[in-house]
Amino acid sequence: VYNGTQGAYIDPDAPVHIITGSAGCNERHDPFGVPRPWTAFQNSDYGYTRMNVHNASHLYLEQVSDDQGGKVVDNMWLIKSKHGPYSYFK
Repeated sequence: VYNGTQGAYIDPDAPVHIITGSAGCNERHDPFGVPRPWTAFQNSDYGYTRMNVHNASHLYLEQVSDDQGGKVVDNMWLIKSKHGPYSYFK
């Protein structure tokens, strides 16, 4: 979410990149760097990501924390009502 943009995941004007990972090495956590302006969420818990594709236009994603007993610590909807090249929206 660049600069806290509201509605960034509803018919976005550019591709949305989701980077997730919670590998299982209990020895140490490598710290995150300073969050960039486009960083929506960071969490150092071990866990996993669940993704549900509801239909051709709606995708739901949630991050689940094993460290917090299965608590959902972040979630989002990505909604694309039109598909095709991004120039199509202009």
